[in-house]
Amino acid sequence: MRRSILVLALSVASATAAADARPSVAAAGGGAAATANAETATRLAERQVAQLTEHRAVLAKRYQDELAAIDRLKNQRASWRRDRELRDSLSDSLETANQLSTASRDLEKAKSSLASVRRAYLTAIDAEIASGPPPARARQLALARTQLSPQVKDAPRRIVIPDFDVDPLADPEELDQRAAELRASEDDLARQLAGFQAQAAELDHMVVLRKQHERAGDLFNRDDDEPHRSTARGDSTPDEGNGRQPNAPPPGSGPNFENFVPIVLADVIDATTINSLAAAQRSGDPVQRAEAAHRTHDAIARRLDQVRKRRLEIEQRAKLLRTAH
Repeated sequence: MRRSILVLALSVASATAAADARPSVAAAGGGAAATANAETATRLAERQVAQLTEHRAVLAKRYQDELAAIDRLKNQRASWRRDRELRDSLSDSLETANQLSTASRDLEKAKSSLASVRRAYLTAIDAEIASGPPPARARQLALARTQLSPQVKDAPRRIVIPDFDVDPLADPEELDQRAAELRASEDDLARQLAGFQAQAAELDHMVVLRKQHERAGDLFNRDDDEPHRSTARGDSTPDEGNGRQPNAPPPGSGPNFENFVPIVLADVIDATTINSLAAAQRSGDPVQRAEAAHRTHDAIARRLDQVRKRRLEIEQRAKLLRTAH
């Protein structure tokens, strides 16, 4: 009962349509042409994200349906027919889980690309506005900028850790300012830490799922002519075979922080950790990705502890200076 694999055909806008987009703008000059090209790239990236989002939703729905079917089969009386259907269902479920994991990575890459082209689009708009376009065009650009700015603002940004060193002669107000900057960095790091904790937990679940599928495949991989016992299996391990915990999310359902590490954490953790995370992500192996996610989580936790400790020291120093005066 092998299901056919769902194939998503990502449509690409034709060259004719791209050439016809805003012809009057392209004719207005080099700056306007650059803005039009950036807009076209943004629209194509938005369309790709929408298509990949829909594709992933279909896979997630299929995965949940397959898990429900496995649960129903396991509640039936053991038999040759039941065992064969369960084996096929487990195989289908694992295949869908792998597709879902791949679709999630593709979606996150597309979102990262969309964020980049949106920033380029905003830069092109600002450059054209600075060149002094006609009033009608200026209004058009201002409207586009108003719509685009919130989307670019939400894009991942690099976390910058303020300098730990302070002027020995700094007054309490200057120390308060440095402590506030460190606290803001703490908040950013804490969000990344929570995200990687969830990411690591999701990948750990994926690893367990794969191991359970492999074990179940060994248990049910019998020759068709081998006698089968019809005794009931008991209910002590109701989830054996699919590895699913109650209410556990499907693989790839959470936020994928791996793609944004080179942008967000470049100045926070060491390059070796960043490179190992990127290599694990390219491999697509849940075991490697889980290990890399745990290492990244630990590196962020260590950096967060350093920042918090230094911030408390600076706050204490400011407090002592105020007391002395």
